[in-house]
Amino acid sequence: MQNNFYFKNIPISYRKLIYYSKLLSNKPILFYYKLFFNKKFDFFLKKISNLIINNCQTNNLFVKNFFIGKGKIIKKINFRAKGRINFFVKRYSNIKINIIYG
Repeated sequence: MQNNFYFKNIPISYRKLIYYSKLLSNKPILFYYKLFFNKKFDFFLKKISNLIINNCQTNNLFVKNFFIGKGKIIKKINFRAKGRINFFVKRYSNIKINIIYG
């Protein structure tokens, strides 16, 4: 049986996640618990895998495809004293996961 999961607006840049797309495809879901990337990505990856395991109610899951796409970009202007202006840019990404279980 195949199931698709789609996660929108994860607060990590698309450029940082694109390298993990091939690494995380064609792996069992329990493989995600043994990985050690940067702390922010580990947190979201374990949170996503816990949600998928609880939704499917089994540990025998195999991730067929792990797609990463661009999300929204938020630009914020911060006006400071003496006429200085700072720009903050927050980038988000979307993750789509195809799972096979049975």
